[in-house]
Amino acid sequence: MLRTALRNVLAHKARLVMTVLAVCLGVAFVCGTLVFADSSAAAHRAAASKNFADIAVTVSPKDPPPGTAANQHADVLDDALVRKLAGVPGVAAVRPSVDGVATLNAADGTPLRADKAWAHPAAAYVPGKDGKDSRYPLVEGHAPTSGDELAVDSGTAAAGHLRIGDTVTLATDGPVMTKRLVGIVSTKDTRVTAGGTLALFDRATAQHLFATPGHYTGIDLAAAPGTGQSELSRRVLDVLPAGRAEATTGRAQAARQATNVDMQTRGYKKLPMVFAGVSLFIGSFLIVNTFTMLITQRTREIALLRAIGATRRQVVRSLLLEALLVGLAASAAGFVLGLGIASVLPDLLGTGADPLPHGPLVIGPRSVVAALGVGVGVTVLAAWLPSRRAAKVAPVEAMRTAGQPPTATRSRVRAVAGLALLALGAGRLISLMGAKDASESNLQNAMLGCAVLVVAMIVLAPPLAAPVIRLTGRLTGRFGITGHLARENALRDPRRTAATASALLISTALVAGLAVLGNSASQALDRQAAAGLGADYVISTRSTMTGIDPAAVQRVADTPGVRTANAVTDSTVFAGGGVREISGVDPATVKDVMKLDVTSGSLADLGPGRIAVSSTVAREYGVRAGGRINAGPRAARRSPSST
Repeated sequence: MLRTALRNVLAHKARLVMTVLAVCLGVAFVCGTLVFADSSAAAHRAAASKNFADIAVTVSPKDPPPGTAANQHADVLDDALVRKLAGVPGVAAVRPSVDGVATLNAADGTPLRADKAWAHPAAAYVPGKDGKDSRYPLVEGHAPTSGDELAVDSGTAAAGHLRIGDTVTLATDGPVMTKRLVGIVSTKDTRVTAGGTLALFDRATAQHLFATPGHYTGIDLAAAPGTGQSELSRRVLDVLPAGRAEATTGRAQAARQATNVDMQTRGYKKLPMVFAGVSLFIGSFLIVNTFTMLITQRTREIALLRAIGATRRQVVRSLLLEALLVGLAASAAGFVLGLGIASVLPDLLGTGADPLPHGPLVIGPRSVVAALGVGVGVTVLAAWLPSRRAAKVAPVEAMRTAGQPPTATRSRVRAVAGLALLALGAGRLISLMGAKDASESNLQNAMLGCAVLVVAMIVLAPPLAAPVIRLTGRLTGRFGITGHLARENALRDPRRTAATASALLISTALVAGLAVLGNSASQALDRQAAAGLGADYVISTRSTMTGIDPAAVQRVADTPGVRTANAVTDSTVFAGGGVREISGVDPATVKDVMKLDVTSGSLADLGPGRIAVSSTVAREYGVRAGGRINAGPRAARRSPSST
């Protein structure tokens, strides 16, 4: 039986080419996406590790308790603490830093990276004893030394068409400023290398913009040889003001920053998986169709094997072995093709404004297992039904005819099953017609309903094939004997005709369904955004990380004709292993500008240490009104918020 399986595979190479190609493409997209995800995550971690390679511990102000002023601990990091930390055993070097955010304009006046809330870091250029800041090696020009000077990274300069000596327009948390570009630097900061911008000021200017004169937002410590990060962190904690400052190891900061950037770019990894699913879905029906035709052609051969002693189990095993060989060949080819896809995905998905990190390909065990499992699994499972059907044919009956028409009972069962699936899919879609939001769960239910409808049409295809062919045959009859022969040939085996048309049916249904779903989801999101907004006008900045002057809120509120002006502050936190977006509002006026359906609790209870979450987040964390949600420290140091 093994030799028979090998001979049959070699004898039908032409027919199996399309099957191998379909499985190969599906495996390639699955493998390529997994390798791309692993490689991208490794590149993020490597870049973040390089960014914090010289940092053993970072000291930063601790968040004040709820109900206290937000800047209560802002003045804890000063020159006195810098000198104190320099005397801690195991500290090799101390480097204070001043970090914030700033949105830069390109040479033509348009904001750079305005759509990226996390990609606008700004900092102070703090030179060491050698007069250089090792974090930002100079590429061109010199470091900023006065309040009217600025330095940027080479990527920002290229994207904004900025040159040394140009006047750059920028904004932090106040009015627009102009500064002269005096230097271009390089950086390993993953927020910048992943498509962000970088602005560097002299120390005094950065302190004025992001802290207070003489104070810092962080102090980076380098460890002496033989001193571990955890050990140094414990020593540093002993000398810090209790409850006012905290120490974080460089490894922890690198992990947080890598996670933050990875979460922001995770959407790039979903698109290839969609192509993989579509390819495998169509490929599975191509496999069924191909093996069904092969078995039909070899009915007499199978019957002869049965007549000379082959059991039904041996026939099934022989055919499944053929599918296994085809699956292995397709998986191997798909795996190699997937590596090529993974290597070019960063360039295909990224753009000049939104580059993705590059790095060596990371081929993990799950990529290899997925390639073999998907390729072999889909092929063998798709070939199982035709092989079972062939093995059930009696030897004498098979040798009398090349095809066995389905029994009336089987046809009725198929029709009932198809109608049930049709009703189930249509019912699910009808139930979503009254949905008021474009939530992910509703979108998933809609896609599931469409998939059930497609399966229902495939199940109903053989019973419907004959009536449809007779109806359309009136048109082909106008082509004379050629049209008549085509009609009769299609009617001779409705199952074969339906199987051949299934691949085209699936492809057309998927393309049309995805187009309709995408357009419907877009319109639903627009309606949802409008329905959730109670305000008549929205004033915002082009960048969500650059805030509006708080005094502007009061000026807007005092404008004749304005009834209510509500300030909104946006930021991010780590929660549940990912990055969450949060918004701060005024509880007294939020109902006037936002349409929120409160299902539990009250917005009047909002305050320090008390938040409101969406029902989706509540279900995800399993909490109710009055429960607790743990949110971790921020991925980046505190930055000005938007209003």
